[in-house]
Amino acid sequence: MKTKSKTAKTTISVILFAFGSTLLVYSALPDDGDIDAQGAFTCDFALSSDFPPSQVGPVIERDRMYMSERPGMLFKQLPVRIGETGNLLSGGRYLFDTEAHAREYQRWVNEDFVLDGTHFFDRPYFLDPECHSWSVIGAHDFAPRRASQFVLRTERWIVPAADQSHLLLDRWSAIRAAAEGHGLTSVWLLYNKQEHVVSLVYFADRLGPPDPHVPDFASLAALENAPPLGQLFDDQNWNKYFDRTHWVLTVWFPFAPRDFGEAALWPYSPPLPGPYCGDGVCEASRGERYANCPGDCPAQCGDGVCQAGENTQNCPGDCRLE
Repeated sequence: MKTKSKTAKTTISVILFAFGSTLLVYSALPDDGDIDAQGAFTCDFALSSDFPPSQVGPVIERDRMYMSERPGMLFKQLPVRIGETGNLLSGGRYLFDTEAHAREYQRWVNEDFVLDGTHFFDRPYFLDPECHSWSVIGAHDFAPRRASQFVLRTERWIVPAADQSHLLLDRWSAIRAAAEGHGLTSVWLLYNKQEHVVSLVYFADRLGPPDPHVPDFASLAALENAPPLGQLFDDQNWNKYFDRTHWVLTVWFPFAPRDFGEAALWPYSPPLPGPYCGDGVCEASRGERYANCPGDCPAQCGDGVCQAGENTQNCPGDCRLE
């Protein structure tokens, strides 16, 4: 079995990696970036093109306050890209402390997560969801997560029913070395033995500074057009049925009571939709209070008690699901 360090030392240096024809520059790279996660959950679906962009941020932030409190969740990257039909292609990439917690999260989302009287996957704007829980064969960050994971690519294969664990463990060191050599900032290797599927999820930095007026198509295209990391499995003749590149719209961290924990990151908002004062949801972790955002925040929102006039819509940080 693999071993993972629970501490990461850093060294102040500047290292150049070649990724295609582009040089990526990183500093303060971890000496040991192994991620102490044994379980993962992924989901992919489309959002109908008629879904109001102004609702993307508040819907995601409201869900965050319930979904990110589930046991064992370490963090989530929420992917998004514009599909050919105009639909938004989204979903989630989560890591969990244990495989059991990842499986339980999938069960909870499928069966128990009800908001406004509607089960999560019965919401009419979710199209064709595909979700899996996973065992993590390996997960490694090559650069600080909060400052380097802005685009991601996911490859997925149907594999033989025979146990692939030994093969995957044997390939992990080569995959990690190839990811580092290509200038990627993180890579996960995932396996679901029961469903006979394997997945690679890997991340890259931006190619240049963000532009608040134009979506970052250059960074998206660079990762999408690069040689796939999964070519290291070409000798297995597996059926690759999924290969998609996204922007990382938001990053979640574990929920803290009253929503007083670390705020979600929104690296592409603007220009992509995000939360804002006036969206109808009081987001205490983003600094919203009655004093500075009275249209969203009831007077007592943030005291940890679901008061009269507060509900799961306007004060989800206080009003919890039963």
